[in-house]
Amino acid sequence: MAGNRAIALNMIANTSSFVFATVISFFLTPYITKNVGIEAYGLVGLANSFISYVTLFTSALNSMASRFIIIEIHKNEFTKANEYFSSVLIANTIIALLLTIPSVWLIFNLELINISQSLMFDAQVTFSVVIFSFFVSLVGSFYGVVLYAKNILYKGSFRTMESNIIRIVLILLLFSFLDTRIFYVALATFIAGLYPLVWNIRYTHRMIPELKVSVSSFSIRSIKELISSGIWNSVTRLSQILLDGLDLLICNIYIGGVMTGNVAVAKTLPGLFIGLIAVLSDSFYPKFLEYYSKKMKDSLLITINQSINTLSAISGLCLSILIIYSEDFYKLWLPGENARLLSVLTILSLGTVLISSCIYSLYSVFSLTNKVRTNSIVMVISGILSISITILCLKTTDWGVYAIVGISSVVGIIRNLLFTPLYAAHCLGLSWIVFYKRIMMNLLSFTLMLVIATFIRNLCPATTWGLLFLNFLMATVFGAVISWLLVFSSAQRKAVIDRFIKRIHR
Repeated sequence: MAGNRAIALNMIANTSSFVFATVISFFLTPYITKNVGIEAYGLVGLANSFISYVTLFTSALNSMASRFIIIEIHKNEFTKANEYFSSVLIANTIIALLLTIPSVWLIFNLELINISQSLMFDAQVTFSVVIFSFFVSLVGSFYGVVLYAKNILYKGSFRTMESNIIRIVLILLLFSFLDTRIFYVALATFIAGLYPLVWNIRYTHRMIPELKVSVSSFSIRSIKELISSGIWNSVTRLSQILLDGLDLLICNIYIGGVMTGNVAVAKTLPGLFIGLIAVLSDSFYPKFLEYYSKKMKDSLLITINQSINTLSAISGLCLSILIIYSEDFYKLWLPGENARLLSVLTILSLGTVLISSCIYSLYSVFSLTNKVRTNSIVMVISGILSISITILCLKTTDWGVYAIVGISSVVGIIRNLLFTPLYAAHCLGLSWIVFYKRIMMNLLSFTLMLVIATFIRNLCPATTWGLLFLNFLMATVFGAVISWLLVFSSAQRKAVIDRFIKRIHR
């Protein structure tokens, strides 16, 4: 019960933080695009895309470090935990210093990218701030392991909400009292990002005082162990870049800066949705780690099933609303832009998560069981296939930006249907078909939600913000009923009702 309460608290806090960030993005994105233009707005996304390429190399060391540190903490093996912790932080500091030289070269050679000359200075400053921010996070991010080790993700969520408040205040102040330059967005994001980092360091000192950075604890052997385990996550990261992360760069090269800005805007809603699914899935991960490290297999499987049911219910509801109302939303949100184009690009971007969202927590199974190699190989093959087909279509067809966004989604759907649930079941020692029931029920409930949302939209066209909100409300109510009946089993529904009745009679 205590575990369920911790999961529920984490989910509520994580979701609240996500909603808060979404509301900020809702008001901030049109404000920024209005002041700096949609091409300039795409510079931040482009700079972050380059950072994602760099993480391809750093993830070999970092992707599995948290797992090793937290498992040793749960075993009360603090000498070993300190060895991993100190080694990875010191190694990341060295990596950040070594990356400085190629970063400076990139900043002074941005003319190689399709950027308007009038925006070149803004682009150089934006890239500088984003890269420096990455270096800081590379060194300090592992202080966040305390949130998972002590199962206090809710504290991190509250700090993130406060960080977002700092970010929006800084952007408004900078835009109000200085020029409207896009690099102010990157600068405000960097400064605000320091806030939760400071808090994580404080939590670590207070809750895990045994965990300290020490040069004497640095171990080449531990570095080799982390890299040998995490190298396959670098391969996975490569495939993710090929599947999705190159969209903005390819669009910039083959089509132009303005369309790159459109793609960046169109990816905002899918990015928010993926962020919601990620934080919800993340709420279960501390318990995954605890049960796995303590060899409590039955409890682990129960918690994984809970996560799948929760993600299935929420993802179907969110996806149906995003798909049906995306064009109406863009017409009201960005009245000066091409709402139909943005809507189509958004729907195409959502393709991959149509399947993966309901089983998102299964991705953590590969890292949890330290069986990431096969998944990484399949991911990189699908990534290479996706980028090859995309470039071929750009050269031989007139599909243009639709090929850039859509092909990666099609490849992702195929992979998530034919591989991910099969291999996750294998890693857990379960029947190969066990997760397909969840996928099929999610698709069925999602289809019904689409039909109902379409009916509501035709009955009450969303031509104003008020009517759009009313549509959202009605679609949410009917969608919740469908999820309750189709996604959750009768036993699960009965357990929830019984728990609710007990609380009423207390």
